[in-house]
Amino acid sequence: MNLFEMPVLFYVACIVFYVTGKVDGIALTLAWLYVALRIAHSVVHLTYNNVLHRLAAFGASTFVLLALWGLLLLRIL
Repeated sequence: MNLFEMPVLFYVACIVFYVTGKVDGIALTLAWLYVALRIAHSVVHLTYNNVLHRLAAFGASTFVLLALWGLLLLRIL
């Protein structure tokens, strides 16, 4: 379920950044890093499917999403 829930949190964070006008270079970097890690996760899954490599990509993308939400909270407050 996390593979379907996490992108929704990403979309909401991006929309809130845009609507509040708080987009900066750090937010953009974190957003693109999240997208790159999700692509890496999908590539591993569709090619050689090593579970540890998939877990590393998934864990890193989760951490980046958490950092994105933390940055959003700091910018809003």
